[in-house]
Amino acid sequence: MVLDQPKYEDNLYMYLYFVIFIIFGSFFTLNLFIGVIIDNFNQQKKKFGGQDIFMTEEQKKYYNAMKKLGSKKPQKPIPRPANKFQGMVFDFVTKQAFDISIMILICLNMVTMMVETDDQSEDMENILYWINLVFIVLFTGECVLKLISLRHYYFTIGWNIFDFVVVILSIVGKNNKFL
Repeated sequence: MVLDQPKYEDNLYMYLYFVIFIIFGSFFTLNLFIGVIIDNFNQQKKKFGGQDIFMTEEQKKYYNAMKKLGSKKPQKPIPRPANKFQGMVFDFVTKQAFDISIMILICLNMVTMMVETDDQSEDMENILYWINLVFIVLFTGECVLKLISLRHYYFTIGWNIFDFVVVILSIVGKNNKFL
């Protein structure tokens, strides 16, 4: 009868029991079930050589080709200038040897920056100052050559913008030493 029913909120720990029961009873069991399915799928995939078992060989080739193409953004080639001088400079700055030589200069510049110490002599400070000045002149020359040859296309390449900002800041930094 009515008197035999449980009292309302007689045991507040039952809230905690039901929350734990729902978490472990349903979510944990569901995750365990899905984990077993994924593990079996991975075992079947390994059995077939790590390839997708649902694709034919042609589909796999097409998928891999599209994956390679999708990761690369198409770039429009920068047109060679019609001016003879600009064209010669363009040919010079677009060669791989030019890029490699600039990379070597960057590495040498890093080495000279690593040589600096707090307690260095005044002679060493002057030597490093002039070496850094030579590097600034070389990097400014690279920037000017690229600006001449690439024209407004110079600013369409992210690394060129970065180089331009670094060169400008280097020049400003060297000029501030005289002030």
